[in-house]
Amino acid sequence: MQISGGYMEEKITVTMTPVFLYDFLLYHTYSKLSGFLTNVLGMAVGFMGIIMLIMGRIQPYQLIFYLVAAVIFVAYTPLLIRHRAKKQVEQIERYREPGTVTFSPEEGITFAYADKEEKYAWDSLIRVVTTPKTMGFYYGENDALIIPKQDFKDRFVPIMTMVTQHMKPGSVRFH
Repeated sequence: MQISGGYMEEKITVTMTPVFLYDFLLYHTYSKLSGFLTNVLGMAVGFMGIIMLIMGRIQPYQLIFYLVAAVIFVAYTPLLIRHRAKKQVEQIERYREPGTVTFSPEEGITFAYADKEEKYAWDSLIRVVTTPKTMGFYYGENDALIIPKQDFKDRFVPIMTMVTQHMKPGSVRFH
């Protein structure tokens, strides 16, 4: 371990599972306007059916179609994301096998997996977000290094202290 500016280089082993990837993808999808609007549309269809029934414009059996459509709008996206997370963990090399993430005070973050290495300088990171089960280190608008929180073990506080010291103010979001 190297010490620089009071910070030591920290290494953790990262193991991705469909559950962790699903958690992150769900956050990523619903933190955008389009994800929110999908839920609003689903609820609106359901309420529209109820209102039309109360107003006498549809028969009670027709309400079923509105409610089924509402459920489809609301449930489709999470089900699709769950399926995608499972497939991605199976198919994408960076998720299939455990990797090593090194947090360096000088160099930023290095993710080593299989025979590959990805480096992210501190100034190339856009933002860091937390979900209930993961941390996402965004290096592009839709690209992030995803780390399950449990993989930080007892190194969470020192690592996050280093991250917050090297990131721009307001770019680290804890939820």
